[in-house]
Amino acid sequence: MRKSTLSQALVAGILCHPLCARAEPSLTIYGLLDTTVRTATHAGADGGRLSSMGDGAFTGSRLGFHGSEDLGDGLKAFFSIEQGLDPSAGTLTQVMASANYGQSAAPAGRAFGREALVGLSAGNAGTLTLGRQYTLANAFSSRFQPNANPNQEVLALLVGHQLIRQDNMVKYAIDLDAFSASISKTLGEGVSGSSWAIAGAYKVGAMDLTAYASTMENFDKSETRRIRGLGAAFELTQSWKAYLGAMRRHDRASGQTNEVWVGALTYAAGSFIYTLNCGEDRQRRVSEGTRQLGWLHVDYLLSKRTDVYAVIDANRITGAYPLPSFMTQRGQQRGAELGLRHRF
Repeated sequence: MRKSTLSQALVAGILCHPLCARAEPSLTIYGLLDTTVRTATHAGADGGRLSSMGDGAFTGSRLGFHGSEDLGDGLKAFFSIEQGLDPSAGTLTQVMASANYGQSAAPAGRAFGREALVGLSAGNAGTLTLGRQYTLANAFSSRFQPNANPNQEVLALLVGHQLIRQDNMVKYAIDLDAFSASISKTLGEGVSGSSWAIAGAYKVGAMDLTAYASTMENFDKSETRRIRGLGAAFELTQSWKAYLGAMRRHDRASGQTNEVWVGALTYAAGSFIYTLNCGEDRQRRVSEGTRQLGWLHVDYLLSKRTDVYAVIDANRITGAYPLPSFMTQRGQQRGAELGLRHRF
């Protein structure tokens, strides 16, 4: 009996070994809540000052779920779903009134509007992802901006042209130490418009170089938007860092052209981070004019998870540049806000 029991245990152990050796699937639940109190001129319904509470200045509030499974031989399966929300009212974000340029309509917001994807990673061979994802223009232009692409339109110049995310995207990415590259294709499904994009980055020493290009069709294929961008980030010292980037948008049918540049300088001292940012969006051919933007950001780290920050900003609209949604009167807007952010 002892020999029989021992033999059965050995056989069971051998049969179980491949399963036991494989890593167990993992699941991470995470989130970020970022809320600001803001006051600004030329923002009220009467064109006067308006005080408001809203989502974060640079980072949008979110609740996310990320899971992965090691399939062996260097292959890993994973998924990521991330919901955006406005903590000032508890409402969903990523609202889209109508389908266009690779995004389906979502007038009430999206359940998982920040990200919803499934993918396979094969190490140096690359990573394939399918679903709603960040555009390559948004992801790679974040490398030459100190706070990535700001969450609030009042602080951002690039996102309105490049778009932040698109639906039905197929993306392949490869990361080889200093060099990384991605290519994507968005399936318009005959409703929202298709697109393609390619991007690359090279990081060597204290310098990070980035370039990208994308072409997007609107929902009925009557317009094609071309985006081309490049930029760099430089670590000047342990405390100082500089950023510079440029982007050009051209609409083939209307002829509208926007030439945008952004530049910034950051300084870190203890628990404080100071950022000075400026830029300009010059529009030609259609509604000719410019939007000039500058802001100063001071961030104080209370802990690894929690920080408080202040921002003062100025936007100036000249010529026939379209009036942004955050302004109700043309001219110059000045704003100031305080934010509290917590990660979990």
